[in-house]
Amino acid sequence: MIGHDDEVARRVREIMVEVLDLGLSPTEIRDDISLYSPVIRLDSLNLLHLLMAVEEEFGGHIEDEDIMEADLENVGDLLTLIGRNVPAAATRDGAA
Repeated sequence: MIGHDDEVARRVREIMVEVLDLGLSPTEIRDDISLYSPVIRLDSLNLLHLLMAVEEEFGGHIEDEDIMEADLENVGDLLTLIGRNVPAAATRDGAA
């Protein structure tokens, strides 16, 4: 299983702040924060925009099926999904 490394996680958090207009620092976004909490406020449209920005940043494509199967509850789940599907994240973790 491919996880997420610190550099990818840092950049994804920065993208989250930009795309979701969170009004907080990327360092304040912990892995255990619910994606649907008042802090993140993720909905299906925001998720689409966020994943498109991540795909543009790192390359690759996250399939709809992978998103549906991911059971996204918190930031850590999102980072794991990205780590499994984004070439830059996979390469950094030793897989290619």
